[in-house]
Amino acid sequence: MRCLEGKLEYTRIEGRGNTSNDVSAWERIYDGYLTKYGLSKHYIELLKVLKKKAELQVNYVLTKDKFSLTLLEIEEQNLNIMLSNNGNGMTIDQTLVHLSKFVGYFLRAKDITTGEYFTLLEEYKRINSMEHGKKNK
Repeated sequence: MRCLEGKLEYTRIEGRGNTSNDVSAWERIYDGYLTKYGLSKHYIELLKVLKKKAELQVNYVLTKDKFSLTLLEIEEQNLNIMLSNNGNGMTIDQTLVHLSKFVGYFLRAKDITTGEYFTLLEEYKRINSMEHGKKNK
C-alpha cells in the first residue's frame, strides 16, 4: 500500500534490494495488478483530466490566451481532488480502518498486498451496493 504513496522501498523482500531496483519491481507488481484487475473507472477519468490539462497547456503556449490559464487552474483542482485517494477524501490508512470493520480484524498497511487491498475494496463496494439495493426495494 505504501508503494501507492510513492514509497517504493516497500517492494523489497526482507529488506533486500536498492533504490534503482525499486522502480522496476513496482512496475512488475503494478503490471500484474493491471493484468488481473484492469484500469479502474477512476483511473480512466484521471487520465482524461490529465489529457485535458495537457491540451490546455499546449493551447496556452500556442495562443497565449489568458483564459487558458483559468481553465488550467480548474483542471489542477480537479486533479488534486481526484488524487486524494480516489476522490473520496480518505487516506489509505483511513480506508483500511473501514475495511477492518468490514472483515472483523485490524488490517495493517504493511501486512496487506495491493491486490488484497483492491479485492477487499471491490468486495466492500459490492456488498454495500447489494445491501443498499435491498433497503430501497
